[in-house]
Amino acid sequence: MSGPSSEDPPREGSGTINAHSEPTSPVEAAGQRYDVVVIGGGVMGSATAWHLLTQAPGLSVAVIEPDPGYSGAASSFASGGVRQLFSRPENVLMSRYTHEVIDGWADWAPPSGTAEPDEVPDLGWRPNGYLFITDNDLSSRLRADFEQQVSLGVEAVWLEPDEVGERYPLIATQDLGPAVLSPRDGWLDPTAFLRGMERRSRRLGAVFLRDRAVDFDRTGRRLTGVRLESGSTVHADSVVNVAGVWGPGLSAKLGLELPVEPMRRFDHYVETTTSFAGYPFIKDPRGLAVRPEGAGLTAALVDFSTPGGWDLSIDKSWFEDVVWPALVERVPAADQLKLVSTWSGHYDQNRLDGNMILDRWDELDNYYVATGFSGHGLMHAPAVGRALAELILHGSFQTLDLGRMGLGRVLSGTPYRELTIR
Repeated sequence: MSGPSSEDPPREGSGTINAHSEPTSPVEAAGQRYDVVVIGGGVMGSATAWHLLTQAPGLSVAVIEPDPGYSGAASSFASGGVRQLFSRPENVLMSRYTHEVIDGWADWAPPSGTAEPDEVPDLGWRPNGYLFITDNDLSSRLRADFEQQVSLGVEAVWLEPDEVGERYPLIATQDLGPAVLSPRDGWLDPTAFLRGMERRSRRLGAVFLRDRAVDFDRTGRRLTGVRLESGSTVHADSVVNVAGVWGPGLSAKLGLELPVEPMRRFDHYVETTTSFAGYPFIKDPRGLAVRPEGAGLTAALVDFSTPGGWDLSIDKSWFEDVVWPALVERVPAADQLKLVSTWSGHYDQNRLDGNMILDRWDELDNYYVATGFSGHGLMHAPAVGRALAELILHGSFQTLDLGRMGLGRVLSGTPYRELTIR
């Protein structure tokens, strides 16, 4: 279960896709014009294409993706968590939309005909809930978050420490303040989520080009084409950059500097002699994130001071010196465990404030960016795709105003952070 561990940006992977969804070659794409060209075909690119073609059937949409196996994509190593427990209302409401998508996942059908099996893959959805536990210093902030979450329609339960202990006796609560449980939240299979959206967008008419975007053609305030690594150029009326950690480098070619970089993170799978089946996804004051997985637990504790870069090598001491002590402190039954595997991945970390950046750049009339998801990308992908489609087709947000997630705060250096647990 080890992820990529190269000093250089991961390049094309060795993953395979079904024959009916083979990507178009660069030669076939050369000189073609599309209404929208989407750079990046991972969960963000697939969600964007899906929503564009749902909102505007008949639109011509091309998605440029060099790695159809998504071997280097952040979503390939995501935990799959979907939670509504955020401080910022935009994040809460984006997660609520993801719940709508999950609830209707198996019922999706194309405009004509019936859905193919790979268009409705089993998400492996585990609605065990999310449990945010804090210390007393954060109790007033957690209370404010909780009241806002409930006002926005989240099913959430306020728990005092003794109530946490009664519900979840394996959790140590002696050092805790109150907690919030969102019982409808949970986690899913990231690959199934990505593939389902990708294949639905193909079914609706999206063309996937196996190539890498390297530069742009520009005339005045408009981009006219996207140059590809193969030497071809794809012409576009609108360009969307959702290329993950590769995206800011492309934006920089246009003069747009973004505070986003790849940041290494680890996940650890451990087996224990105690069953945690039925326990929620737990996040505690130290940043420990732990949930049931198979015969054990998946645990992580992200070091947000990790320098940016492409080093995805595994630091074995991180589990022994940091994660394991934090895990035993929170779940004493984990003192007898077996570390089965550790894998590394990356966040496209927004160093300004840890929240996403989504906007049309004012310097260009047809260039849109979404980046810097900082670990929340998978759970917010459907809402991001919907928002980008609205900006492109209508010129403004139609369902959820994400203006505070835009470029304005970045260019002015004004953070818009989460206020409790990230």
